[in-house]
Amino acid sequence: MHDNKIAIIDDDPFVVAHLSETLTSRLADVHVVGIAEPVAPAGFDVYVVDNEFEGDSRGQDIIRRIRKFSPQSLILAYSAYLDRKFLRALLRQGCEGAFDKGSLEELEAMINIIELHLDMKNADPDKIRGLGNTVRAISGLVHEWNLRLASNGRADVKSISDA
Repeated sequence: MHDNKIAIIDDDPFVVAHLSETLTSRLADVHVVGIAEPVAPAGFDVYVVDNEFEGDSRGQDIIRRIRKFSPQSLILAYSAYLDRKFLRALLRQGCEGAFDKGSLEELEAMINIIELHLDMKNADPDKIRGLGNTVRAISGLVHEWNLRLASNGRADVKSISDA
């Protein structure tokens, strides 16, 4: 039986398949559901949300709706199009972190954050509420690391501020 439920809300079936396979192979006792429509289903511990659905920016609306009915769930954006304005809007809606689909380092960081959240979901509620700040700090460190690598001449590293 799977105690931990993860929703991947993304209209790209290849991203959903890859992320589902990666999460189920790395994390114990998870059930991953791919959702191709820009909806906010209830009942998940973790939501991984894309921003764009068929060219329309829908991520902020999805995240706002999820946060209203699921305050304890972890919500992460996973998108190819991240800029500062979009990131600020996501954080205002209740998203705990944003990750670039084009970065293996950020995928790794996202999986680590999901694992931490699932490990803590049965812990003291005050610790879970504090997880959002931890996630934001880790996400910021990943982005800062990418910026440093890019400024050192590594043109193959894509950072969020370059998107």
